[in-house]
Amino acid sequence: VVSGIMDGSRLGFKGTEDLGGGLKAFFKLESTVGVDTGKGGDGTFWGRTSEIGLTNAYGTLTAGNSLSLSALANHAQSPFSVFGSLNGVQNVVGDDFATEQANTLTVTSANYSGFSAALQYGASEAHGKDSKYALAANYAAGPLAANFTYTDDVDALNASRNLWQLGGSYNFGVAKAFVQVGQADLAGSNDTDFFQLGVSAPVTAAGTVLASWTHAKIDNAGKSDQLSAAYDHALSKRTGAFAGLAYEQFKPEGGDSKSGVSLAVGLHHAF
Repeated sequence: VVSGIMDGSRLGFKGTEDLGGGLKAFFKLESTVGVDTGKGGDGTFWGRTSEIGLTNAYGTLTAGNSLSLSALANHAQSPFSVFGSLNGVQNVVGDDFATEQANTLTVTSANYSGFSAALQYGASEAHGKDSKYALAANYAAGPLAANFTYTDDVDALNASRNLWQLGGSYNFGVAKAFVQVGQADLAGSNDTDFFQLGVSAPVTAAGTVLASWTHAKIDNAGKSDQLSAAYDHALSKRTGAFAGLAYEQFKPEGGDSKSGVSLAVGLHHAF
């Protein structure tokens, strides 16, 4: 029994207060929950999101533990949630670039004719360790969406690393197509180039088929592929059932390929 195949389980609270003149204050608190064991995520109670912010017609400012711009970009341009185990790009870069960013200030502009931008600063709050920066440029209008994201980060030894991502999607009506390309420039020589192709297609009034292929080339290590597919069926407005699989293969440089298949069936419920 495993929690978080299609999406990460979470419990949260949020609130908004109108301050007048078009200005609003808000907060969001979310905690990761392992439904299979009842345990929290990484031991931090509000580890998923804990932020407070202000918003008006020009944009939004948040402070706290926020979702990283790289995770938001991946989430938007993939058929699978960045919080689930079927998202191949997250499985490639997630160990080096976190989904959440603590001690963060994030400024997001309003949408101007489809265009928006965001800047994120993550304070290290530790002597001798550099802070983190990220920026994003987004476009979304009608069936077309695209984004570019750049993250400048450091590892546990304060060695520089960065990640750039370019993604897009187009909704054809009968199906929505997704594409992502990117590169993770890591300390040392293990840089990673990756791309993902994906699709989601409604096949019945209540059922949707999701699929993606993620390929990565890791310098001085090898190549990896992940094929993910799932069928998600809405039982009601808030409850659904799914069946999914993931095929993963890794071919090391100068070695034999290793592969495996994971199968899953389950339920998801939102309230």
